[in-house]
Amino acid sequence: MDKQTEKRFKIWQWRTIIVTMIGYAFFYFVRKNFSFAMPGLAAEYGISNTSFGIVMTIVGLVYGFSRYFNGILADRMNARYHMSIGLALCALASLAFGFIPHLLGIEIGDAPHTLIVAFAVLLVLNNIFQGSGFPPCARLLSHWIPPQELATKQSIWNTSHSIGASILAILCGFIMANMGTDLSNSQQDVDKITSNYVTTLFKDDVKKSNEAIGKVVKVCEPKALEEGGYIVDVVCKMKEGKQDSTFTYLFSKDNFLAVKEAVDKAAESGVKVSSSEIAKQCNIDKAQAKATQAIVTRTEHTGAWQWAFWIPGLIALLGALALFALLRDTPKSVGLPELESSKTSLDAEDTPAARRAYVQKMVYKNPIVWALSLANFFVYVVRFSVLDWGPKFLTEACNMTFEQAAAAVGAFEIMAIVGTLVAGWVTDRFFAGRAHRTCMWCMVGAGISMGAFYMFYLHPGIVPGWALIGVLAMAGFFIYGPQALVGIAVTNQATKKAAGTANGLVGIFGYLSTAVSGIGIGWLADNYGWNYVFISVIAMAIVGTLIFLAIWGAKRDGYDKANN
Repeated sequence: MDKQTEKRFKIWQWRTIIVTMIGYAFFYFVRKNFSFAMPGLAAEYGISNTSFGIVMTIVGLVYGFSRYFNGILADRMNARYHMSIGLALCALASLAFGFIPHLLGIEIGDAPHTLIVAFAVLLVLNNIFQGSGFPPCARLLSHWIPPQELATKQSIWNTSHSIGASILAILCGFIMANMGTDLSNSQQDVDKITSNYVTTLFKDDVKKSNEAIGKVVKVCEPKALEEGGYIVDVVCKMKEGKQDSTFTYLFSKDNFLAVKEAVDKAAESGVKVSSSEIAKQCNIDKAQAKATQAIVTRTEHTGAWQWAFWIPGLIALLGALALFALLRDTPKSVGLPELESSKTSLDAEDTPAARRAYVQKMVYKNPIVWALSLANFFVYVVRFSVLDWGPKFLTEACNMTFEQAAAAVGAFEIMAIVGTLVAGWVTDRFFAGRAHRTCMWCMVGAGISMGAFYMFYLHPGIVPGWALIGVLAMAGFFIYGPQALVGIAVTNQATKKAAGTANGLVGIFGYLSTAVSGIGIGWLADNYGWNYVFISVIAMAIVGTLIFLAIWGAKRDGYDKANN
């Protein structure tokens, strides 16, 4: 290229990187908002962790296969139309989600199966459209960035979903804590929300109490709230000795009103009031104060979860319009030459038969692509365990406010940005573009971080809350390295002519992980407690590490293979 052409190429290269970054960040606005809405949905409709897990598993599998088919489509379709139309459809699905209870005529209380099914159907549609997000980007970047620069530049690009998710965490934290309808003066609605909330609360409390003394616990459902107050009994049967143990928590009407007054006074003065201060003011223990404060928040902000779909949906819809206006396809589409360093045998003979043979060779018969796909399964288990369940776990098991939980997940995503950039730089600087080597060390770090989080969680009275958030943030730092680099590695292995298909295949394995991170974790949390969830996640990190170690000696890219 002459200097003028090279300068123009650089401008379009960075324009493509930045526009697709922003566009893909908007996809996350209307994908991960469901996780932040879950505590509100659980409180208002009594949806269990198992039900949430089933839904997340279904939609995750749908998204994985959608990414695969969209990957095939991306290798054949103009990226401008592919991404912008897909994002617009995702935004419309998110907007529709918030209207489901109104359309079905369902009020606060126990969720009928029709509500859960309706939620699942709309989420499935959303995730079918979500598959049009990453594959076009993977194909585009392989056309605009040479293989020797791909790790650094695509790592910069891969911060897009962390930027999107962290902004979404802050936005949804504000929405869930400040928006919605105040129903705290309606005893009927308070009773329903209290009943739904404590069902989950007590299950976890009883499990933790008995796990500490080495007992196996079977927990019965809490009794319905007694008339005139908020009294709930949780009965558990211990396996050893077969003795009965009754845990009774009292949520009296007086306690609820006292905590509500303390919370409202603090809100009026613009300060945050801690559970310890509420406990002193109301003369109740700290555990009761935390639980009652959570119930007050949910009753004062009923329906806030709907705005967690509507506001991000509107933003994403505007983003789709901007994406259509600013994005262009390959260098050829703007009158620029293709990269010399990424030419393949398919450039000379791009017929349907030649394309099929090429994809077979570089993707489906490539053992490195399959190894990377399998490793991606375990990477995504660790990632989604925190990203999907973090808001619910932190509010239920760690007694955080919703804003605190959102901030913790936001810290996870912010450190993910740093970790992604560092991983890309390390790959090009120390491993000559061999991304799989960086992935192995990142998985080691992620496993250690989750192990530390688990140990801190077991000693809440000793370890401060900031330390818990800190190790969770470090887990984000490490796990997003492989999350970004697996896509880079498989793009290099498959070459630019099969990048979309290869990334689609990797995506299937990544989202097959929802069978573990979705229904698996939901079932474990409901039946054995959160302790077993963490042990399982740590084990998955170890297995992922071993797979990356097995392909340590693989080459950086597949261009030599493609041309032989």
